[in-house]
Amino acid sequence: MGVAGQPEPGKATRNIWRDVAVRLGGLAGVAIVLWLLFTRLVSWSDVADAIAGLDNGDWALLIIISVIRVAIEPLLLMASTPKLRWPKALPGFLAPAAAASVVPGPSDLAARYAMFRSWGYSGAQTSASVILVFLYTTFAKVALPVVAAVVFVAFGRSNAQLETLAVIAGGILVGGVFLVFLLLRSEGTARRLGNAAGVAARRVASWFRITTPETLAADLADRAAHFRDRTGDVVRTRTHLAAGAAALGQAALFAILLVSVRVVDIRSDELDWVSVFAAFALVQLLTSVPITPSGLGVAEAAYVAILTAESNAGLAGQIAAAAIIYRLFSWVLLVPLGALSWLWWSRTRRNSTEDSPEAMP
Repeated sequence: MGVAGQPEPGKATRNIWRDVAVRLGGLAGVAIVLWLLFTRLVSWSDVADAIAGLDNGDWALLIIISVIRVAIEPLLLMASTPKLRWPKALPGFLAPAAAASVVPGPSDLAARYAMFRSWGYSGAQTSASVILVFLYTTFAKVALPVVAAVVFVAFGRSNAQLETLAVIAGGILVGGVFLVFLLLRSEGTARRLGNAAGVAARRVASWFRITTPETLAADLADRAAHFRDRTGDVVRTRTHLAAGAAALGQAALFAILLVSVRVVDIRSDELDWVSVFAAFALVQLLTSVPITPSGLGVAEAAYVAILTAESNAGLAGQIAAAAIIYRLFSWVLLVPLGALSWLWWSRTRRNSTEDSPEAMP
């Protein structure tokens, strides 16, 4: 029998193996999709030729855009974490991002908690920062299809699938913002919403004969109240900064994708930026749920399929090369930078509490 509040050793082992099996199954599925894609639609020789055609100027432009993106990303962390400055926000973004890029799921949380606690932030402050970064990033990704649909209309174009997805995404965005507004309105409202969510969750679980704790409704009510207490002041006073930072981060990622498309010699009359932005919006939303590390395989396949449909099959090799280059500079690059950031933090953490905010009890 396990210690109260902790899973039994046998159950914990089963959970680990179940998670491993799920991840391996996801990777196997991605491998099959990529194999079908690159054998039926794309020629590897075309991809290699497109990448080999990049000159020093192309690589320099990609590096410059990527550096700008890396410099922009910490702004959201700063907006969501009062008194956090850019020199700490940069490694505070890079190290957790590298962890999440390698292992799917909340693998970045341990790194972020360790770094923030060493800088004098309490567990409550760190939790609030994590929650807010997640919320603003998610809202930004959900908003992308809406923006893409508006851009299509502004340029006199129409895409039924994009418009349908934009309506759905817009409804989710409005609902999510309204829910956060209700949660922050008062503690009583937050508790009622948490309790209602718990009751609904238990009812749905009972339909599938899934056992849930009898205290689930009360637990969610407490969590909703804690969410309000931890994040209320930041949301009320810094939402404009956080929303702007999240939008800038998405814009920087799109810039890397667009540059990647252009450096492989795909002209604007063959594939314009509007179509590239629509594909970016769809893939960002598609990969919001990290089935594989940073959407590995899923994003590449989606970009090739969507952008080829928007242009023609003759560009498939170049489009695949652009997708690989984009992922190299938007994802793979974060891994070594994050490792270096973690090493820097490990060496300096003993003195990193200077000029940090006082930890809350």
